[in-house]
Amino acid sequence: MKKMLQDLYHGRFPRGDRSVNNPHIDANREKILSERRYFESIMSAEDFERFKALEALHRECHDQRYRDTYTNAFRLGVMLMCAIFMDEDE
Repeated sequence: MKKMLQDLYHGRFPRGDRSVNNPHIDANREKILSERRYFESIMSAEDFERFKALEALHRECHDQRYRDTYTNAFRLGVMLMCAIFMDEDE
């Protein structure tokens, strides 16, 4: 465990950053935009406003799940660090 702490302190663990320039994600974004343009072209203005509201709700729900996942993972990491520093295993 002490080696793990030393590696963490010296930045030897990957930070988990993902490249935003992912071709797969870019292709999916383009598909989404294409579908959105299609629906915009066939819907009435009122229906498209409802569609945009639905998109906003979906985004809000996704963002909340993302924040909850981050918070839970952070909390778990802190608990792990506390256990390591308090030497609960020994």
